[in-house]
Formats: sequence, structure tokens, C-alpha cells
Amino acid sequence: MSDKKTVRASVAMLKVLEAWGVKQVYGYPGGSFNSTMSALEDEKDNIKYIQIRHEQVGALAAAAEAKLTGKVAVTFGSAGPGAVNLLNGLYDAREDHAPVLALVGQVPHYNMNYNFFQEFDENPIFQDVACYARTVMTAESLPYVVDKAIREAYKHSGVAVVIIPNDFGMVEIPEEPYSSVSPSDNRNQKQLTKRSTRCLI
Repeated sequence: MSDKKTVRASVAMLKVLEAWGVKQVYGYPGGSFNSTMSALEDEKDNIKYIQIRHEQVGALAAAAEAKLTGKVAVTFGSAGPGAVNLLNGLYDAREDHAPVLALVGQVPHYNMNYNFFQEFDENPIFQDVACYARTVMTAESLPYVVDKAIREAYKHSGVAVVIIPNDFGMVEIPEEPYSSVSPSDNRNQKQLTKRSTRCLI
């Protein structure tokens, strides 16, 4: 019997955000995002949850933070209308070359493709605005996909989107160490910040 420690996939995802220096996230809760909301409660001493009244506001807040700091900022929305409501703020980030990560809820994977309430293929609506958009396919891959998304947001000075089936966040996965951003990543961040073409006054 293995004695390897486990952690919920949603908590592991937040550990990745913490390793990248994320201090706060902006979003509006919904049923398809419950697993991440539970993780935010567990990690509230490390990541501050700022509840907004509309997903567009959360995306615009993340875009503003990214433009002011040059660091990746995070917003989220639930499945269906929550995902669509993020678009205006994400386009603002794209046009100003700001690194923003959008976490998007999705119905449980076993309900996908059955016309479940608020379920639709969310990837196509983000293809134009995002330099990276992926749907998580397994609970174990959630931390990896989020880490990859952040790297792509920095690499392209733009928007990355990760769509997360709600049930995956509750699955226990092997606990792994998530190291802080390396010095080379920090240098890359500074180079990307210098490439910004517009400033927020």
C-alpha cells in the first residue's frame, strides 16, 4: 500500500498559482466552479479571493492588475454565461498585451456532450482572444495544464484559458512539490514587461 500523500486537484492547481506568485483571483462563483471555490477556502491564507458582481468586471480587474504589475493575473467564471461574460475583459488584456489567466468552469466530465444545463463547447469562443486555450482532460493533468497556461501567457504577453470540468477538482491526486518561479522565468517576465506597447494611466 502506497503512503504517498495526496491532495485535491483543485488545491494542487492553486499551489501552482502560488508558485507563480499569484496573490489574488477575481471571479463570480457558480455551480460548475464549486470544486475551485472549495479549494480557495482551503488556501485563503495564501490566495485572496475577490468576489465581483459580474465576470466582465473580474476579467477587467485582472487585465488592469497585469498591466500595472507585468505579472500574470487571474480571473474566473462558471460554465455557460459565466464563460461568455469574461470575453470583454479578456479582449482588453489581449489588446494591451497583458498576461492574464482565465479559469473557466465546465460541467462534470461525465455530463459533457449530453446538452447538460449550461454545458456547451467553450473552446471555440476563446480561440480568437487567447494564445492558449485548453480543456482539462484528467484530474491529474490539472496542475500541469495551469502551469503551461501561465508560461504561454508570459511567452506571448496575452491571455491563456483553462476550462475545468467541475468534478476533476475534487479528485485526490498525488501531491507534488511546486517550486517557486525560477530566476530565468523572472528574467523572462521582465523582458516581456518591457515589450508592452501601452501603459495604463
